[in-house]
Amino acid sequence: MSHSRRSFLAETLGAGWLGASLMERAALRAAEARAQAATAPDSLFDVDQVADGIYAAVARPEPVINCNAAIFENANDLLIVDTHSKPSAAAALVAQLRSITSKPVRYVVNTHFHFDHVGGAPQYRKMAPQADFISSTVTRGLIAESAGGRFKQAVEAFRKSADDAERQAAAARTPREREHYLRAAGETRAFLGELQSYSFELPNVTFDENLVIHDKAHELHLAFRGRGHTAGDIVVFCPAKKVLASGDLLHGFLPYIGDGYPREWPRTLRALAEFPFEHVIGGHGGVQHTRERLGQEAAFLEELTEAVASGKAQGRTVEQLQAAITPATLKSLGSGGWGQYIIGQTLEYYWDAVLSTPAELLADGIKGSVAATFNALERT
Repeated sequence: MSHSRRSFLAETLGAGWLGASLMERAALRAAEARAQAATAPDSLFDVDQVADGIYAAVARPEPVINCNAAIFENANDLLIVDTHSKPSAAAALVAQLRSITSKPVRYVVNTHFHFDHVGGAPQYRKMAPQADFISSTVTRGLIAESAGGRFKQAVEAFRKSADDAERQAAAARTPREREHYLRAAGETRAFLGELQSYSFELPNVTFDENLVIHDKAHELHLAFRGRGHTAGDIVVFCPAKKVLASGDLLHGFLPYIGDGYPREWPRTLRALAEFPFEHVIGGHGGVQHTRERLGQEAAFLEELTEAVASGKAQGRTVEQLQAAITPATLKSLGSGGWGQYIIGQTLEYYWDAVLSTPAELLADGIKGSVAATFNALERT
């Protein structure tokens, strides 16, 4: 495995690639995290202090993906950014936080409308009846819309996923694969059980561009700077601690473009440079202690969008573009080690990554990004 990884890195990303050691370490950390999760099933997050009074709850790999949470400890209470995919995950995180602070939850922020970021909101409402739930005006509307047909489609997709996992377990070639798929099936069905009487929690505080929370401990700046991952993504920035909670605008995986605006997303990312942050708590993956990923992701989105738009204008099909646009053709993957970073993060934090090689992970991710960009180019 290590030989194939080194060959892939050398051939695909050239001299800019720093070697396979990061991925090997990431694979070991991923295995360790899964082993820890097996012995401590109620610990869904690794809670790390990012700055004084600011914590990142980094989601461990799970069959039903959870988002990270950013926790800002105010003078008398807490602000929590994003609420995961299910009520039980929200309850599990608050239980973990009680070893750090007994302060009550006062604010809950939805960075965008995707279910892995808003699914636990009803549980926060139960635990903190007086809390304010905050989002952009656009995101509130999208959460409301999700309560209809989109939610039903998601439930059906999860049922199919559980069925598929059971079939894959039956056809598994190794005990490890069988265990992987059986756990996926079991946890997906448990997740579906939580959705039987699910009711969406809508934000009660919304804003269009800026909202500032003035607290004795620090100011918190909530901001919408344009469309990107969705139409309503917001970030939370603490000037005193130089920490940015970025949701899925900027995180450790390849950017998901399914509901995105690929022509606008790079501009939105670069607008975030106005905030003098030094640490980023993204929606997925580990905490970033650098600003450089902002420009690297923007460059990737620009290069990908230009390649797809050019091919589409020439009448090429999605399949033709997926064959033509590969990791080897995208220079932005090698710039500054961004592609290396993405693969390392995916190996460490994405549940199904253990069943693929790094080459397969990146190739499949780019294929999906090409298709999503193709479909999103004319989105208004």
